[in-house]
Amino acid sequence: MKSVESSRRRWLRDLSVTSLGATIALRAGADNSTPQKVVRTPHNEFGTRTYNIRDFGAKGDGKAVDTAALQAAIDACHQEQGGTVLVPAGTFVIGTTELKTNVTLHLAAGATLLGSPDGNQYHAIDAIPLSGDSTLNDGNVALIFAVEADNVIVEGPGTIDGQGIQFHSPQRGVPPPSGRGGSQRPYHILLYRCTNICFRNLSLVNSAFHSLRVIQSHYGQFDGLHIHNRVNGNNDGFHFISCENMHVSNCDVESQDDACAMFGSCKLITVTNSTFSTRWSVFRFGGGQAENISVSNCIIYEAFG
Repeated sequence: MKSVESSRRRWLRDLSVTSLGATIALRAGADNSTPQKVVRTPHNEFGTRTYNIRDFGAKGDGKAVDTAALQAAIDACHQEQGGTVLVPAGTFVIGTTELKTNVTLHLAAGATLLGSPDGNQYHAIDAIPLSGDSTLNDGNVALIFAVEADNVIVEGPGTIDGQGIQFHSPQRGVPPPSGRGGSQRPYHILLYRCTNICFRNLSLVNSAFHSLRVIQSHYGQFDGLHIHNRVNGNNDGFHFISCENMHVSNCDVESQDDACAMFGSCKLITVTNSTFSTRWSVFRFGGGQAENISVSNCIIYEAFG
């Protein structure tokens, strides 16, 4: 009996010594190796992050000019390979602002980007020519613009309000309140040579000029937009110039001038499931050769042109 007990104790002792040695060897090996840690860096979030413009200094009180904050958020988003720039609830006064590649501008419910009534907050976009295609001489000033950008999205359910009445002269010979009139008025949106653009679920109201002006661009979707543009002259809804593969659907357009102009050589354009009311023309063409244009299932009412 003693012999069996002695053997058992000896086996447990040897096992403990062996395990301890293995543990010491394992720890020693670990101490001599480089630790493998999973470290999350900002690079892991490139293209996926949300940039709240309030974090960049935007006030959203309807008084302070928040152009610099909005532009800073867009620039940061673009530099980090894209993502979403968030405009939260509030009224954010802005002047000319540039959208860039891979940026989604999201206007939350209760959010309004309000065009400044001060004409000095706007400037011409020199990269957009004033000649060389149909109606380019209309002007190149905008509230929001993009030049040669790809994968640009602007979405609601918020609102972009251009305060267009501030750019309307109360009577001939009298400057408008903003000090900026004629072809120097800003469009809501001005896009030049962009690809893969999308505007959806958004209200665009009271532009000083055309609401959506898209020049020589490819692959665009415009879905679920409410455009009310009747506070100034030449208040077009959509104004396409030599564009291809543009698709308008589920939109409601109430314009002062052309509801959906397609100037230059527009090709492969579809317009469907939308309503149009205008004081002038609904669909207007000129200055080039239009090809493969389809309009279906639309309601046209109160059109006087």
